[in-house]
Amino acid sequence: MTSIRDYVQLKGRVELQDIARHFRLPESALIPILSFWVKKKVIQLIVVEQSDFCQSKKCDNCSGCNFANKTIYAWI
Repeated sequence: MTSIRDYVQLKGRVELQDIARHFRLPESALIPILSFWVKKKVIQLIVVEQSDFCQSKKCDNCSGCNFANKTIYAWI
């Protein structure tokens, strides 16, 4: 559990998908552990939805965007 916390601290800001890849665990197994640290106010959960991304005008055409919602954890 602390190794996951330490990884988020080391990266500063990291997607759930990257944490799962690093620890070779399914995302569903990591969510309760990360939620524990969120409740302890050690890390922060950030969810970036497609609509938020499109409003930032990072692309020219929403139909051409292959963006999926992203779950990011950040060290506080």
